[in-house]
Amino acid sequence: MIIGIYGFQDSGKTTLLEGTIRALAKKGYKVASMKHAPHDKSVDSEGKDTWRHWKAGSDPVIFLSNIETSIIKHSNMPEEDVADMLEREFHPDVIIVEGSKEGKFAKVSVGGVEPRPGTVLKSPSVRELVAYIEGEVAYERALRELPGLDCGKCGLDCDRLARAIAKGRRRVADCKELSDLQVDVIVGGKRIPTGRFVSHVVDGTVRGMLGTFKGYGPGKDVEIRLSNKKKKPKR
Repeated sequence: MIIGIYGFQDSGKTTLLEGTIRALAKKGYKVASMKHAPHDKSVDSEGKDTWRHWKAGSDPVIFLSNIETSIIKHSNMPEEDVADMLEREFHPDVIIVEGSKEGKFAKVSVGGVEPRPGTVLKSPSVRELVAYIEGEVAYERALRELPGLDCGKCGLDCDRLARAIAKGRRRVADCKELSDLQVDVIVGGKRIPTGRFVSHVVDGTVRGMLGTFKGYGPGKDVEIRLSNKKKKPKR
């Protein structure tokens, strides 16, 4: 999940963020964080090797040492795009953005700042914020396990069933379309809902086709990627 923390300067944002990260890490959650600066600031500086790389035409520039890896991109990236990169590469349970007011994700206001759209908590304690995050992480985990068909056979749609699972009122096994096969169909970065029947058809069809290919071994994971871009003939 992604959550932003915003407020005036010296309102306690960083203190709340530190306490929340520490508490979540102790509970075993994997946390990533971002700091959004309101002004034109850079961690790079004129004359450094990384700055010279950038001036020569490289963007981004990667700084590597024995203790650190820093990605320096000299242009603005939307917070959602950075969050997508973090989720894709590092798979955190939680991404916390300090200083974010406008993101399309849940936000927490600190101090006397005017609440922005999407604000879910106002000046919470660390315990309150951690409890909210744990509930949302449990909901997202449950939702990922469900097929997304919204068939209503369990009496609920997938979103409400995931909420009920997160609160301990229902189980993932209550889903009537839950397949015993893990089949993920991703189109344009989004998962296409597949139930029990479709999962078995896709799995059986693809494995049956691959059975005629040299190098295919039954029982192995299979990934097929189809691109909308056509290959240009080599000259």
